[in-house]
Amino acid sequence: MGALLLTAALLWLHCAVSAAASLQDGPYVTRSADGGWVSQWIEDEDDGDSVRARQQPVKVGDVVSVAAVGALPSFDVQLRGDQENARDEIKVSSRMPLFVIADTHGEFDIAVQLLQRQRIIDDNLRWSFGKGQLAILGDVFDRGAHQTELLWLFYKLEAEAARAGGGVHLAIGNHEAMVLTGDERYLNPKYRRVAAALGQPAYAALWDEQSVLGRWLRTKAAVFRLGDYLCLHGGVSRELIDRGVSLAQINQAVRASLPGRSGVQPAAANPETEWVMGRSGPLWYRGYFPDAAREGGFKAAESADIDLIRDRFKVRGILVGHTVVPTITPLYDGRVVAVQVYPHRDKVTNAPVMEGLLIQRGKMFRARIDGSVELLPIALSR
Repeated sequence: MGALLLTAALLWLHCAVSAAASLQDGPYVTRSADGGWVSQWIEDEDDGDSVRARQQPVKVGDVVSVAAVGALPSFDVQLRGDQENARDEIKVSSRMPLFVIADTHGEFDIAVQLLQRQRIIDDNLRWSFGKGQLAILGDVFDRGAHQTELLWLFYKLEAEAARAGGGVHLAIGNHEAMVLTGDERYLNPKYRRVAAALGQPAYAALWDEQSVLGRWLRTKAAVFRLGDYLCLHGGVSRELIDRGVSLAQINQAVRASLPGRSGVQPAAANPETEWVMGRSGPLWYRGYFPDAAREGGFKAAESADIDLIRDRFKVRGILVGHTVVPTITPLYDGRVVAVQVYPHRDKVTNAPVMEGLLIQRGKMFRARIDGSVELLPIALSR
């Protein structure tokens, strides 16, 4: 597991170096001085040595464009008004397929290729999964150079899926919490340049509650039950179960920990909120992975702990990201499934590498970026 984490760090370094040559980003839709909305883009100047900010006033219902990335097309997004907080429990028919990805980390082209090859979206980046459900288990931010495009894509797909009778569900991961609270340790260098070009003292200022995507992210849950499965980024620890907190209480604590307006920190956290956002909370816990638990000083989960979690939240299984695995990996006889196959390119072939988890008609499949699937030998009962 240590070697896998080192590989992820080297991949981030490669992405950071390759992103430094050019600058294109946006839109960032934020409040203007008159209380309206303004959309801002960053683009390279023709001389190749400087950048310029382009902006235009917008309102709810308007369409903003997200620029093409490589061979992938540009796409339009219709701005929506404020939304209610995401539900803690989402009831879906077991007949409807569920597709799960995690930790896209700004790797737009690789994540899009996986979604296209698995027919979640089409060639024009439009929803094509019908009444299916797409779950993204956090960590869209950091490391890679195209997190803005990914977040706008998920924002757009959320509306398209809803119109088709399906759903898109984004979990808050530790890197969402880090960026929203101003922790730039893993931020791709590109985004510091973006913040400076837009006259902001810190990148988090572009994601505060005075921005469309910042407001949208603050409605998301950290842990949610989707049909028969508990979905989250890190994991549910035995300590969390022993505290007796509900999904609603967990998600309320996570939202309360995020700052609102740029530079304005939330009210002083209470001990429960601090614990939820800590190492044994759902954003950071690695106790399902013995090597990672030992290296990180986490208390490893026992089989009985997993049964307690399933019973507490009335789920068949627990789906997690956060910890790198080489392939979609069942743990604890399939009661936990690790989904975080880090998106990268093979060192020898340069072929993209990423996987998703497909759950269809009660069966689980390892879904590969070439469009193939492989049945996982899991037969779970409640």
